[in-house]
This record gives sequence, C-alpha cells and structure tokens, in this order.
Amino acid sequence: MQKKIIILVLASFIRMSGQVGINTTNPKGVLDIVSTTSGVIIPRLANPGTILAPVEGMMVYDTTNKSLRYHDGVSWSSLIVTKLTKPNEGVVKINAGGAGAGTKPNWSNVSANTTRQVTYSLPLVYATAPTTSWPENSLISDVRIFAGNQFLENGVLGQVHQWRLIVNYTKSSNILSQDIRFILRNPLSGFRSEISGVIPSGKTSGILVYNFTTIADGISLPAPLGTGGGYILEWVASDDITTISIDSLTRISFHKD
Repeated sequence: MQKKIIILVLASFIRMSGQVGINTTNPKGVLDIVSTTSGVIIPRLANPGTILAPVEGMMVYDTTNKSLRYHDGVSWSSLIVTKLTKPNEGVVKINAGGAGAGTKPNWSNVSANTTRQVTYSLPLVYATAPTTSWPENSLISDVRIFAGNQFLENGVLGQVHQWRLIVNYTKSSNILSQDIRFILRNPLSGFRSEISGVIPSGKTSGILVYNFTTIADGISLPAPLGTGGGYILEWVASDDITTISIDSLTRISFHKD
C-alpha cells in the first residue's frame, strides 16, 4: 500500500510541475537526482549499433570501448573519451583479403604503361590491435573501408585521412631508373592524386611506400552523409614489372572536432 501511495504522489507531482526529484523536494530540472553515495546507471551495450532505429539524443554506455555514446541522428559518437583516443580518429590496416589468412593483391609479368586496379577479396584481413584501432564512431565492418572495389573514408564530413601504401616489386633488369606510379581517384568528383615511386638504376627488387591525403566530403562518402562511393586505387609502371604485391594498405583517420 505504501508503494502505491508513493507512486500516486509522484505521478501527481509530475503532472503539476513537469519535474521529477529523487532524494530532493526541490528539483532544478525535468529530472533532478541527488545522491552522495551512488550514481546513475544507463543502458549498457557491447555494440550500440545493434539498436534498431536509434533516435537523435539517445545515450548508452558502450562496454566494448568503455565510453558513453550518443546518437547524433546519423551515427554513434562518444560523449566522453579517454586521454589516449578521440571518438572519430583511428587506424585501420588491411594486410590481405579472402578466406583464412587471405591473399595480398599481386600481379605478374605486367607490361610497361599498363594500368591495374587494386582490389581485395572479402572478408578483409586486418592487422591486430593496437595497430588497427577503428574509430569509435564507426562499426567494425569491411564496408566501412572497402565496398564496390572502392576505398572509403571514415564517415565524418571534413575529416582528414591519410592512406599509406606499402608495395613489394621485382623486375628482371633495370639499366635506367624507372618508376611505379600509384593513382588514387574519385570517379564522381574527378579528384585525382598521383605519386611516383622511383626505382634506382641497377635495382631489381625492393619496397616502395606511398602516402595519399584525402578529405571526406559529400562526393566521397556514401549515403546518408553523401552521394559518393569512395576512391579507386590504380597503378602503372614505366617499365615491365616481373611481380608486384601490396604488402599493406592503411587508412589513418585524424581527429575531427
């Protein structure tokens, strides 16, 4: 009986004032909880992305990333972050693609001035943590970085990304210096970035490293943030190549306020 009376009194108080006070008779807001010995526990989930139809302003505790998460109407972000990480920064390193340990993209006996596109079989094989550390606002999913044979930025408009590409090559002879040029381009916007890796004369095998920079915008990001489908990665050599393989492709997402 006592519990029913308390509930009735509380319901009457809500109707009259539109405010609820717990451990206080003078609430300062819609809900005012006062305690010197305990705290508030909100829903705890291993992956907030499993919530169906989240609404803007929804809040949960992410037990995987150990942070409070809120939904901004488009995606989940962190309300509170640690000193070491930010909600939308991260490093994702692709080592290979395909079942099991996967296979690195590779080509053999490619003639000079022949363009080849870099693609991966799914599922992708990533470097283990902490080398790979997905942005907290992103679900851990292949389609968040590679879909439709195109490479995608993290889903934050205006966020800066660096793509680091490590390539192994061999060639039968090299009397003069040659180059292997990699091209990162957006087929919708016309954005195109080309970097040449120079093979010194007399060198018939080695490693080349390429770094591209992109900024996520409405023509590079897919819906609902944009209308894009990502970037195509291609390469072409000025001389015949015996073998070439992609050792790794890393996407570095820099923090965006």
